[in-house]
Amino acid sequence: MSLPKSVQKLITQFDKLPGIGPKTSEKLVFHLLNRPKEDLKEFADSLLDAKEQITICPICFNYSDTTPCSICSSSARDKKTICVVAETQDVQAIEKTNNFQGIYHVLQGTINPPEGITPDKLRLRELQERIQKDQPNEVILALNHDIAGEATSLYLIKLLKDTNINITRLA
Repeated sequence: MSLPKSVQKLITQFDKLPGIGPKTSEKLVFHLLNRPKEDLKEFADSLLDAKEQITICPICFNYSDTTPCSICSSSARDKKTICVVAETQDVQAIEKTNNFQGIYHVLQGTINPPEGITPDKLRLRELQERIQKDQPNEVILALNHDIAGEATSLYLIKLLKDTNINITRLA
């Protein structure tokens, strides 16, 4: 039995999400089809609202609904410590620990030439400009210890070696 075109189209859309395979896409679609129409409307409206209201902070490049974001605009944050992360999700993970009171810089990816992500596609120039302007005491590299994260960390260490700033890495 073939699925209706609208159901197959929806499965195809879920399939495009990272980490979601065909079986999970199908499972999610059938789950949603069993939900009340009001729930689906709220889900769709929430997705559209997020897309319309979320912007990228011009300072740290984190997603935000304010400009600058609440972290960059907070007077309680240590502006002399910048934590460099690959993605917005990394900011959220660190914030959940309640242990870091500095500010962030989101690279929006890591160096990964096989996927076409070269240094010029990341927010590295903006990091350099920010460091030159704000003169932080420390830059913490909080990148994954996978090949792309290691390559990006090594690139940043070389890029920032003449800045006289303490560069540290998370264990």
